[in-house]
Amino acid sequence: MSILRRVSCAACAVVALGAASAQASTAPLDSGIVARVLYGPTCPVQRPGISCVRPWQAWLTVRRLPSEALVTRARSSTAGQLRLALRPGRYLILPRNTTPYPHAPAQAVTVRAHQFTHITVRFDSGIR
Repeated sequence: MSILRRVSCAACAVVALGAASAQASTAPLDSGIVARVLYGPTCPVQRPGISCVRPWQAWLTVRRLPSEALVTRARSSTAGQLRLALRPGRYLILPRNTTPYPHAPAQAVTVRAHQFTHITVRFDSGIR
């Protein structure tokens, strides 16, 4: 085989690999988390039929586990909903808290391939 033909074949292989990896990286993710963010209690005494919990708009930081590398920060809607597309793996969800309230604990979450993991983030209002 001539040198020119070998170089041409090698160049075609590099272009094909580059196109395949670019296509794989631009493919939409079909996995991640769906979060429901709640705040409560909102009343000192809960009566039957009355909910003392409401949706909450909050910032959540997502870190990859075990490295704790920052993946993204996102804010839930005013309806307390958040959907994030993430690659399969383990993540740490860190709500942005204020001192002393409202406060929500961090959560470790596993995202599986081709699935969205549903979580609830509960902010404690401090009302007792």
